[in-house]
Amino acid sequence: MNLPGAWIILLGLLVAGLLSSPVAAQPNDPFAHSRGSWQQDFADQWALEQQRIYADIAPNRRGERVVVAVIDTGLDFGHEDLAGEKIWRNTREQKNGRDDDNNGFVDDLVGWNFVAQNNNPIDESGHGTHIAGVIAACTNNGLGIAAFSADAVIMPLKVANFVGQARSTNVAAAIYYAVDHGAAIINLSLGGELITELEKEAARYAAERGVLLVVSAGNRGMPVEKHGYAGLPEALVVGALAPNGDRAGFSNFGAGLHVLAPGVDILSLRARDTDFIALSDPLDYIEGAAIVGEEGNYYRATGTSFAAAVASGVAAKLKSMRPELSAHEIKTVMQQRAADITPPGIDQRSGFGGLDYIAALGGDPYQTDHVRFTQADLELADKTLFVRLFGQVESSDFQGAVLSMRPLAGSIPVAESDEKDKRKRSRSREREERKKRKKEGDEPAADPYAWQVLVEYDQPQPPGELARFNIDDLTQRAGGSTQWELMLTAGQQVASMTLAMPQPEEFIEEEQDEGDE
Repeated sequence: MNLPGAWIILLGLLVAGLLSSPVAAQPNDPFAHSRGSWQQDFADQWALEQQRIYADIAPNRRGERVVVAVIDTGLDFGHEDLAGEKIWRNTREQKNGRDDDNNGFVDDLVGWNFVAQNNNPIDESGHGTHIAGVIAACTNNGLGIAAFSADAVIMPLKVANFVGQARSTNVAAAIYYAVDHGAAIINLSLGGELITELEKEAARYAAERGVLLVVSAGNRGMPVEKHGYAGLPEALVVGALAPNGDRAGFSNFGAGLHVLAPGVDILSLRARDTDFIALSDPLDYIEGAAIVGEEGNYYRATGTSFAAAVASGVAAKLKSMRPELSAHEIKTVMQQRAADITPPGIDQRSGFGGLDYIAALGGDPYQTDHVRFTQADLELADKTLFVRLFGQVESSDFQGAVLSMRPLAGSIPVAESDEKDKRKRSRSREREERKKRKKEGDEPAADPYAWQVLVEYDQPQPPGELARFNIDDLTQRAGGSTQWELMLTAGQQVASMTLAMPQPEEFIEEEQDEGDE
């Protein structure tokens, strides 16, 4: 019997005991069901819809409480859609001017302000409140928005000032605080090109103690490796999806990108009297344009910061429904069960693909596949140019892998005379020629754009160099093209990469020029 994919997932969830009923309770929060509130042609909370958080196939029971630390600009504690039970409490501390729990922070009842070094992590910018709302706003209270995780509570840790600037020492200290005070997930939606060893050590500390660190990929449309926090060890790096299902153009890309999540026009809570988009003084932004709702208590924003918040919300939802999963296992199912996005397979544009909550919820954390390219380098040896491909091919059920290549569509050089002849040939004549070849039993000409096998692997390949090729040889095999598509396949897993190489003589001349300077 063949079952549709959705029913297969549903059956898996029933077997796992995650469903108490086949129908999920729909939240009564108005924005969870509305659309067009700012004249857009998609749902106001399209990210919830895209992730099927409250779809009929989703589990409808409450899960376990999950603490999510939001390391950001603070929190508006008085927001109407963020009740007290949604905020973490330090039960070992009392308001008495003393450090009751001997943790070095006096009266840290609800988090800490690392900017002012006090116990009031109030949000004067709005960014942190927006992040917190995506993850854990009050849900099914008949007011405002619905959150990704009704079971999440927010630990607000303020490290950034009014304009979003943060010191590395404060970021590191906040990570340590979150880990030591019971956070299961840390959301870090900050920018910057550099990270310190102190921050890396804090990230390792979190990973070693089973805390999942979720970071934004950055908004400059450039390699994610140039966005500092994306380089934190063991972090889940999240880029942005647009409502049409494609990677948002501003979202950073590269080998360090793991998944994409909704990150365009994400509706959430607005901290009182804030408009944080206006703080960056964008040329095309009209002050107040992002404020939503009659009372102005909600706000829509675009960026990988909010994609990371969506991912943190999904991670919290997974943790609440499957508390036995470790941080590493949650990261694994979120990656392994991501929905593929063009180009096919794991690639540097979309990582493992688009985040898929329902698929991740039914995922097997022990069924792991790591099939991906990480980079390509050029090497000049004895005036011969080589390309070195780096990546990884490992699987819990490895049965071989293949590295293939083909010329990029339309990239094979065509002589001018051949091009003229081709234009003169009519479609009817081409059909006649095909009929003649078929009648005479001639084999059709080989497709110059067909995939060609370069390497077959019979053993797993740990992270490192996968292959090294002479560019002249590859160019010849590609019919003269120096633009290639590469594909790495292992079972059902696929990774892809596109390369556009310089002509060998151009690269050699550049190397010689640099050597002469």
